[in-house]
Amino acid sequence: MKRRISLFNLVFFIPTIILSFVMWNEYTSGLDSNIEKTASSGRGLFFLDRGSKVMGIAEDDNVGLKGELYDAKTEKLIKEIPLSSDIHKQFVSAYQNGRLILVTKNDENRLVMNMIDPEGGVKELAQGKLDLLGFLDSNAYAWRGKLVIIGESVGKIPYLAQVDQGKLQIINLNDKNLLPSRPINVSPVQGSFDSDAVLPMLEVDLHDDRRAFVSGVLNQQGLPLTYIIKEEDNYFEVRDRAARQFASQLHRNETRLLKVDGNYPGQVKVYDAAADKWGGVLPTPSPVYQTKLYPLNDEETLIAGSNTKDEAEGHVLGYLYNEKTKQFADVSAIVSLIPYDDLKNAKLLFYKEAGDDILYYSNPTASAAWMNVDDGAFGLLNSGTFRQWQLGREENQKSIQSFMNYLKQGDAVVINWAIWVFIPLFMYGTLAILPPILRAKHKRKLEQGVPLPGTITHMSETGTYVNNQPLVHFKVRFQDEGQTKEVGIKKVISHLHPVHVGDQVMISYNRSKRKAMFLTSTDTVVDAEPVIIENAVLKRIDFHGKVRRGSAMLLHFEAGAKSYAIPVVQAAGFEYRTGETASLIQIEGHIRLLDYGSKSDRNKSERIPLQGEIIRIQPCEVTINDRQLMLFEVVVSHGQERLRKVNSMFVPRGLEVQVGSVIPVSVNKTELDKEVRLLQGNQGSGKATSVEFFGIAGERPLVRIAVKRNGEEYIIEQSIEPVYGVEVGDELWIAYDEHTHEAVIIQYVVT
Repeated sequence: MKRRISLFNLVFFIPTIILSFVMWNEYTSGLDSNIEKTASSGRGLFFLDRGSKVMGIAEDDNVGLKGELYDAKTEKLIKEIPLSSDIHKQFVSAYQNGRLILVTKNDENRLVMNMIDPEGGVKELAQGKLDLLGFLDSNAYAWRGKLVIIGESVGKIPYLAQVDQGKLQIINLNDKNLLPSRPINVSPVQGSFDSDAVLPMLEVDLHDDRRAFVSGVLNQQGLPLTYIIKEEDNYFEVRDRAARQFASQLHRNETRLLKVDGNYPGQVKVYDAAADKWGGVLPTPSPVYQTKLYPLNDEETLIAGSNTKDEAEGHVLGYLYNEKTKQFADVSAIVSLIPYDDLKNAKLLFYKEAGDDILYYSNPTASAAWMNVDDGAFGLLNSGTFRQWQLGREENQKSIQSFMNYLKQGDAVVINWAIWVFIPLFMYGTLAILPPILRAKHKRKLEQGVPLPGTITHMSETGTYVNNQPLVHFKVRFQDEGQTKEVGIKKVISHLHPVHVGDQVMISYNRSKRKAMFLTSTDTVVDAEPVIIENAVLKRIDFHGKVRRGSAMLLHFEAGAKSYAIPVVQAAGFEYRTGETASLIQIEGHIRLLDYGSKSDRNKSERIPLQGEIIRIQPCEVTINDRQLMLFEVVVSHGQERLRKVNSMFVPRGLEVQVGSVIPVSVNKTELDKEVRLLQGNQGSGKATSVEFFGIAGERPLVRIAVKRNGEEYIIEQSIEPVYGVEVGDELWIAYDEHTHEAVIIQYVVT
């Protein structure tokens, strides 16, 4: 009888289990969808409050766009701000009076102008007054800090709107006191909104077949200036005449315009529009070539470009030029962080209010930055780091809070699950569901942690026993993000599986909570994808002694408000320099150089993974950040070829590496193919006559070496081991091709 009752009661678990799976899948799918959407979105970043706040613009299913205001120091969300937008999700931005103005167009074809202060306060300027037919980006313009909108309301009434100093002014172009006849078409004069134009102008077709020019900005009385075109007038002459008249009335100096000379090498010159005459090159503190101009306000213009005539050989620099005082301010600290090709991107925007000392820029596809022009302080945030802020929010994590938010939605699945879960809970109590909860908690801990290798450095019994087995307190040392860390872990261990100090273990480390747990063979963890950290700036170099010909150093990089320390060996003849940028790669908590310098080969050839067998290990007497430098000789198998490679590496102390071990090796495919080909030919010694460095790939210098052999010159282009290095006069054993005069190094300095 009891057996029948138990079987009967078990029936109630079936719908509970089914609904639990359905609900959990729905919950996790919703999280995954939100995470995927967050990771793929990123339409703009803007600093506020002198760099202490960050506004991110992202897509939103309900209103089109939304702003997310974060504290830049704590990385915590302050406020979400809905930004009504149509399906095109366009916006125009400006900084005025220390506030960020974002203009969007909603589904009702009305303009929405949100003025956002650093605390997240929002003031809507348009108040539903402005209709706009057509695309926002072809009707709204940012010009020297002002916002100018040319539009036509639903009633086909053209208007000109201007937002200046946080105030909206709307001009009805159908006003009889403004134009002699009703306007039937309004369009911007081509090129008048460009960076080198004296001021923006509109061309208006009137109902009586006449045409007129209208200034795109308003005078002190809040009105635009007008110029009626006569029938006999030459269009281009009268356009220039109207521009001169408008400039005079609005006190704009058209005799000293800044204009980029279209001829090579593209420098900024002074241009007299009234006389149509070019002046000399603007005397910037250092020459700027292939220049781009960014007018910021009525007084200042940003001049950015290359320090060399061929921009591919130099780096980006920039100067802030005050057109009234004729003074320059060097802002290369943040401008140099922008790749030259991005200067051509129309979406790259710079902002600075007149009289303020903070310069901002926003590059929607990459980053945002700010700089104090007076003291040189600056900050940078890239889109990848900002997305990590978003993904770290509670609602994007599997947690009690996010699950409760899901339950509060109260859809049909949740309601049915609640009903059916109550019945077995009432019958069997909470013990029946305790194991799944514990497993889910364990799984959540795994998902929140990063799998890392570590070494047990200390262990002690706590005095507590569970099932006659001791609870032991361990200390585990490991490497994470370029730093040596130590964490305590408590675990019950079995007498049948003894553990000792010095044993290698795998842990799951939660960076936010600074806690860890041991991983076992039954734990399934997803290998962490390598994280590429772009635009890391070298801030400091610590010297740690000589290693043969090289120098052991600790490089301190900063990227996205984070610091990274990387031990390297600097080859003789090569020099790491502060202020240079690099790309870093993070794999399972370990940080290494991916490439350094503007001429690295990362994008020129793919890298392929191979297996290598260690045949010789030579420890060096250099230890940095608990990582010892070792020289490895590895035999790499590639098809039928077996290639000998020499590579130095900083290995965490305590990590056992033995001769005969097989390790993964990443090699440059182009370099490998060339080496395999040349090894089929001749070999011999040659003397190095010149050595030229052109970057870093994976902490190995890239060099171009000229070698003399029997009166013939051969060229070597490859990466080299920095501990050995190559200097002029070295005798190298090379493989070479007598026809192409290519060569590769087989063995370093021959004595």
